[in-house]
Amino acid sequence: MVDLTLTNLSAAQLAALGDAAFKFGDMGLAQGFYRKLVGAQPRSPSAQARLGLTLRPTSRSRVMLDVLTTLENIPNANPFVGDGIATWLKQPAFLHDPKFMALAAKDLDIAPAGVSNWQWNLQTVLWAAQQARHLDGDFVELGVFRGHTTMFLAEYLEFASWDRKWWLYDTFEGIPADQVDPGWEQVNKNAYNPATFTFEEVRQRFEPFPNIVVTQGRVPEIFAEVCPERISFMHIDLNSATAEVGALDALYERIAPGGIIVFDDFGWQAAHAQFRAELEWFGSRGLAILPLATGQGLFVKPHPRA
Repeated sequence: MVDLTLTNLSAAQLAALGDAAFKFGDMGLAQGFYRKLVGAQPRSPSAQARLGLTLRPTSRSRVMLDVLTTLENIPNANPFVGDGIATWLKQPAFLHDPKFMALAAKDLDIAPAGVSNWQWNLQTVLWAAQQARHLDGDFVELGVFRGHTTMFLAEYLEFASWDRKWWLYDTFEGIPADQVDPGWEQVNKNAYNPATFTFEEVRQRFEPFPNIVVTQGRVPEIFAEVCPERISFMHIDLNSATAEVGALDALYERIAPGGIIVFDDFGWQAAHAQFRAELEWFGSRGLAILPLATGQGLFVKPHPRA
């Protein structure tokens, strides 16, 4: 073993050394260089992206690093990469929010397998929750897994102090066989394996939030037993066209005017069944979902016409 002490390295040198370790497969060494890089440039999108890729490396991480280094050849590119998204010539607002960045990294161990640099997606749901705070109604999440998204939002928003409830629904046993869409079989096996979490684990995770109700049951049938009267924000992540359309049929009329729905998987390639079904559902009502580059879909319920 050889011990080296490196001092007075520039940001470019730290990035190059980290990249070399990354490509060699030594993620621990790469992460060490990247942490130094982030310490020197905390608001650098490329520095933060590099570090994020080492926190939960996947088979796609090397490709994302290659994309990042290619984009850096563009003058003043300011690039950032994550799963399914690469941005450049942009200034990601989340980099200027230390609380956001700290909480985004805090609970990575309970995020679905394969999630890397999820900040753009978290920024979307955070914006939606902040807008919905001023509306009448409770919050709802359909498809909880181990609770990563809700935990991030609840801690950021200090939801325990709010005078409303947040209803979380999941089977906590995986997608029912009759609700699995083509294209999701392998994704669910790898990323949402029901053997990796339990209802009780998630219920205990949210005990510090007395106004968050974790419910085990199949959507939409569970709504006949437990359901809020009024909804201002809903995050839908059921990975099933049947379940998500069933949820819309059951809950849409309960959503307050101005209420917001974020569809987690709307634009992802594996979610083509959900995409088509939801386009049809909203289109038949003269409405539309806004597709986002993150793969999410965003919908704001219009106020009724006078």
